[in-house]
Amino acid sequence: MQNKEINKQKIFDLIDQITPHNNRYRDLVKSSEGGTEVLVLMWKVGDMLESFIKQYTIKPHNLYWQIYGKAEGIKTSYITRDFLSYCLRIKKYFLKVEDISDKFPHLRKYSLFREAFPLLENPKFKLSKDEWNEIIKVLNSNNSPQKIKKMILEIKARRIGIKNTRTQKLNEMKPITDNFVVIYNELYSLIKGNDQVRLESFVNSFQKDSLVKLSQIVSALTQENLYIPELEDRKDLPDHWIKFIDNLRHLLKGTIEIRNRFRRLVPPRKLFDLADMISAFTNDRGIVNYKKRKNIR
Repeated sequence: MQNKEINKQKIFDLIDQITPHNNRYRDLVKSSEGGTEVLVLMWKVGDMLESFIKQYTIKPHNLYWQIYGKAEGIKTSYITRDFLSYCLRIKKYFLKVEDISDKFPHLRKYSLFREAFPLLENPKFKLSKDEWNEIIKVLNSNNSPQKIKKMILEIKARRIGIKNTRTQKLNEMKPITDNFVVIYNELYSLIKGNDQVRLESFVNSFQKDSLVKLSQIVSALTQENLYIPELEDRKDLPDHWIKFIDNLRHLLKGTIEIRNRFRRLVPPRKLFDLADMISAFTNDRGIVNYKKRKNIR
């Protein structure tokens, strides 16, 4: 059984437990310091999430939405779904929290680990022991962050073939990514411009349920095995929105390789942000809360 009814106070309590870790995470990432400490605190948040998910038999994606404040009646928090998703992945990757300091005693920046994480986490890349040791050694080295990132990208290029992909198969994603940019910029302009006539016109073009589903579908593209609602045809929309829905359907029905190709051009954090913007149009305070979170004036 999935997603049993959860007392809202339980979500509030979980938010209160996560918030200090999230605040510390933001401070460390902003100052580009304490990579090892960031992994430890994210592991601890992942442990909280994992326990909550097991106790209440809730899907991770659903829980992330409730923590972020999009479920009706739940207060808005500043804990992003991207942060929560990576916390759970880090918890699953490191069996024990002590493994983090054992493997990464000198990790300078979390962003460097995140760059290398797909290689370490995904078994499909089948790293040799030497390659795995090379990545660990590079991440713990005294080299500059710029040099470490360059070295990680070189390892990625050897293992994933990212240079070849960018010059060949990624080209087929250009129409889809171009359309994504159009949709993203349109919504951002609507939110920032705060033109009530334009806002009402946009909202009236959609049904609330359709916007909720679109937001969930865009979120589902950030990683595999997330809940995907049924996507209906909407031929009454402007052409670029019809194309956007067609593109979503194409990506969802395609292979994992196609979706990974798309995510190399449009990173998950941008997908999360687009999902967040779409969701902002589904309730009265959504746009105000989004602007507050993003410090848009």
